Amino acid sequence: MGANPWKLQSVLLIISLIFGACSKDSEEEFGGSENALSPDGTFYVISTNPDDNATNVLVNSSYVINFNNELQSSSVSEKNFYLSTNGTAVPATLSHSKTFVVILPSSALSYSTLYSAYVSGEIQDTTGNNLGQDKTWEFTTVAVSSDNSSDNSTSSGNDTSTDTTQPSVTSYSPADNTSSIEVNTAIIVVFSEAVSSDSISTSTFMLLDNASNSVNGSFSISGSTVTFTPTDNLTHFRDYSVSLTTGIKDAAGNTLASAKSWSFSTLSNVVVNLADSNGMVMLSGGRFEMGADNESQNDGSAKSRELPVHTVTLTGPFYVSDHEVTASEYKDCVDAGSCSYTGSTTNSKRTYDVSGKENYPINFVSWNDATDYTAWLTSIRSGTYRLCTEAEWEYAARAGSTTKWSCGNDNDSCLIDYAWYDSNSRSGPNDVKTKLPNSWGLYDFHGNIWELTADYYGGTYYSDTSGGSTNPTGPETGSSRSTRGGGFSSEKQSLRSSNRYYKSQTSQSSTLGFRVCATP
Repeated sequence: MGANPWKLQSVLLIISLIFGACSKDSEEEFGGSENALSPDGTFYVISTNPDDNATNVLVNSSYVINFNNELQSSSVSEKNFYLSTNGTAVPATLSHSKTFVVILPSSALSYSTLYSAYVSGEIQDTTGNNLGQDKTWEFTTVAVSSDNSSDNSTSSGNDTSTDTTQPSVTSYSPADNTSSIEVNTAIIVVFSEAVSSDSISTSTFMLLDNASNSVNGSFSISGSTVTFTPTDNLTHFRDYSVSLTTGIKDAAGNTLASAKSWSFSTLSNVVVNLADSNGMVMLSGGRFEMGADNESQNDGSAKSRELPVHTVTLTGPFYVSDHEVTASEYKDCVDAGSCSYTGSTTNSKRTYDVSGKENYPINFVSWNDATDYTAWLTSIRSGTYRLCTEAEWEYAARAGSTTKWSCGNDNDSCLIDYAWYDSNSRSGPNDVKTKLPNSWGLYDFHGNIWELTADYYGGTYYSDTSGGSTNPTGPETGSSRSTRGGGFSSEKQSLRSSNRYYKSQTSQSSTLGFRVCATP
């Protein structure tokens, strides 16, 4: 930094948009995919810094304009954004990222001077919405006698004073402890002055995931603004931290006044990708309340094994099949020599190798049979196939709901369109995907066939995890495996999302089948 130093002192205004919906009783976070645009499609300026008609603005300030929607990069130009005084444009550079633009004067502004900031009404957001009207704001810089900062003083040509002022962090985005941050976000830091590009690296400016692994990306430096753009999208529902070290320096070699760190978490509402050709639906992960609640107890069927309600976090992403494994799909594994069928060949409710029942859920298979099938899928498809954990199963079954069933609380009037159970199917299972899906496009989570899960069953397991858990996989040992969902002959109470039951690993019955999950 030379005799006429320029430093950025303005505070960048960051608006944190929170996406995600809370259930009526605030028990569960859920929702659809994020949207970076205003719901009504309007495009406008949220705020500026300095404010309109501000006075005593420091001469080393920049001008920051914050919009409600993300800007089209092509709109950010010196024609559309500039500072002026007495009709003369102020030499400056523009820094742009997402929803804000920073006008960075090339040198210190003049004292006791009126300046105007201009934004053209022709600028557009990323969907083509125009700002509509030109915008101007005014501010007046501080008088010489009011500016006591030696860094801002005008030096004579023979001034050989040495810059010893250390840079500091004036603002950053995402803000500390914010949540629901978009996974395609960039990390933006504004320093009190221009920093040396040689001092910015992944060893001095670090983005770390929840396992303290460094996230790869690239840096963009414009004066005092540094933007780090990850190479790939961040992971949904994950904690991240940013760490800046004192290895960051200004042009004079002064180190950052103090190290800085903060944290944020990515989008917390679930993102659902439509089923692929194999019927696998990708869920981004999320947080929900697992177990029975007061509503499920009202019908007199809640058991202690469903209590207490506890918070579960699934970091994801993971895949879940939109249907129960069918008799035809299981037979493919038998024909390939990777599975065996040792169940009943005479029971009228059996589905394996029975003409007309190819699309019925496979039954008379055990937990061991099911894991043979998932191992076979892993060998012929991408990803690691497995049975769903109990937590994954209930999360997918609820599909963002907190009611008894994903369709609501209205007993038969709700279930009759969504499930095969004792009111409409006591004679046996039915074709999969013939009832309505839940809101995430998943079929037959209620009824048709009891579904085996990966977890050992533990009647008091929920009590052991009442403080909340992340990616729970059930007890470490046990004599049986958890089953979920109820079957074709079950009463409606057994079809509740929170209901749990169990079977031994070798059990086979007409009411028992399974669904698969997968890890990418």
